[in-house]
Amino acid sequence: MDTREKPKATVQDVISLLAGLPEGDSEEACIDRLQGVEQAKRMLAAVQSEDTYQFTQRRKARECQLGVPTSLQLKGIEAEVGLARGESPYVGAALTHTAIALHTVLPHTLAALSEGVVSEYHARLVAQQTNHLADDHRRAIDAAIAGRLGRASSAQLRNLVQGHAYRLDRQASEQRAEANKRGRRVYTDPAADGQVYVTAELPTHQGVAVMDTLSKLANQRIAAGETLDAQGQPLTRDQVMADIFVELLTGQTTAEAVTGEVVVLMHDTTLFGGDDLPAWIPGHGPLPAEMIKHWLSDPAAATFIRRLYTRPADGQLVAMESTRRRFPDGLAKMLKIREDTCATPWCNGPCQESDHRHRRADGGATSWNNATGLCRRCNQRKENRGWTYTGTPDELTVTTPTGHSYTVETRPPLSEIKYWNSDPPPDNLGVDIGWPSVDVTWAKAA
Repeated sequence: MDTREKPKATVQDVISLLAGLPEGDSEEACIDRLQGVEQAKRMLAAVQSEDTYQFTQRRKARECQLGVPTSLQLKGIEAEVGLARGESPYVGAALTHTAIALHTVLPHTLAALSEGVVSEYHARLVAQQTNHLADDHRRAIDAAIAGRLGRASSAQLRNLVQGHAYRLDRQASEQRAEANKRGRRVYTDPAADGQVYVTAELPTHQGVAVMDTLSKLANQRIAAGETLDAQGQPLTRDQVMADIFVELLTGQTTAEAVTGEVVVLMHDTTLFGGDDLPAWIPGHGPLPAEMIKHWLSDPAAATFIRRLYTRPADGQLVAMESTRRRFPDGLAKMLKIREDTCATPWCNGPCQESDHRHRRADGGATSWNNATGLCRRCNQRKENRGWTYTGTPDELTVTTPTGHSYTVETRPPLSEIKYWNSDPPPDNLGVDIGWPSVDVTWAKAA
């Protein structure tokens, strides 16, 4: 193993690099600056990884002094890192694990990052693709790929790391494949302009079988001449496969006739008038107004309209209180509509649980004013030492064990679009993350 002292990037190194970038407005100067700034970003990523690693070590040492059991140490630390960088807890966890790996078992990758040779994404890839291996194997792979860092693409680097992992520890790789099989799942992610990704994470042979079946059924339908949609427009082969996918999973006769419960938020000015304000599906985002009106008018789709009352000033939902500990279904559903996703700043998780900001055990009411919609991980994390969630229906403040606070608004996303140019703007449209303040100028609509 290479035991030479590895270079460590500093903020001063980055400042010196940026100061030396060429001036001028030529094409060559633009490219030179692009390269220099990219190198500086990578070096700063190494500085951040150093601070992240030192933060984890100092937190661990303090908790040891406090007598915190080992099993309870470093709880929620990934969310603190994510909040500090304006990222979700999931990304914060990846950044934390990468920083620890870089400073303990991946010295060559850390050196490449500190020199600006490799990107932070590639460094994370090396850490993530080796995290199931023993430390000595991670060091061996780090040394084996050192000459390819900064030269290999992400796909090449991933394959290279995986190949070495299979070579060094076949059993661990097989165990990981089996664990991945147990973790099979189906999930959705928003796509562009009224689309959504429905992703099935399956064992390879099952995924290949699914695609083969869809392909055969599409070929049969095309051979039978069924290649026009309801409006008489020709369908591509990909569109035919997508329609068959929906029909098989939902049991519908056509892909357009969606009959499952889909919560769609629309203002009456859009539903009954010509307003351009989009509709909104909680957890998935905005959809063009005409697209949703077309779906609602489909006689084959089982739909109904439920009225939700909002404040006329800013579109915030109004709701009820309950004497029970558990949030009533109606109130819980309204909470999911308000939050759309987990209310924790920058968390991309779905709104899964209704939480009492002021704990029920401490006298907190089961009410709209004391409710926050969180994902399961954030709801569990906030119970750890030093975390507090406070606020109102219009905003949420999260305070971490270090005393840092992050405040964001909690209003239905559609109301932020409808009332974006209110004059004066609602007080809760600002975001306070503890960074230097920025002046915002509100322009009144003509």
